[in-house]
Amino acid sequence: MTAFESLQEKLSATGLYDISQGTLIYAELMAYAEGLQIVYDILEELLRECFVPTAESYGLLRRGKLIRHLNLDHTLPGKRQTILLTLSLLQTDYTLAGMEKVRDSFNAHGSFSVSADPLKVIFTCTDELSAVQRQRLEEEMAKQMPCWLPFELET
Repeated sequence: MTAFESLQEKLSATGLYDISQGTLIYAELMAYAEGLQIVYDILEELLRECFVPTAESYGLLRRGKLIRHLNLDHTLPGKRQTILLTLSLLQTDYTLAGMEKVRDSFNAHGSFSVSADPLKVIFTCTDELSAVQRQRLEEEMAKQMPCWLPFELET
């Protein structure tokens, strides 16, 4: 419903105004509606950007900065999935089995293995990474790994 339709519906229900086209009250309502429509559109966009599943621009950008996560998939659905996966990580996910969920939150592909001597987790990444992406992925994944378990990235 547009701002004008909303105003017209509410004022017509009172029976106090003749809101037919060509009247002064109609023209006045049209002028008010122009300004209110801007506010309606801003509020609609704000509501959409507040929630990750519906956000399309600054909502995803700000959430991404807040969680400071590397995202190898730069598409809109990829960004959205990365943020949702990251926000869904629980304390219980920081196990070897849960590390796959952490991996998925980066939109990275590969497998985990554990080295016994010395004890460490090795993530073998199958994605083609630039040197900068590799460094960022290693830094960001290391932050998400259990602090007692060393982490290594192989490409």
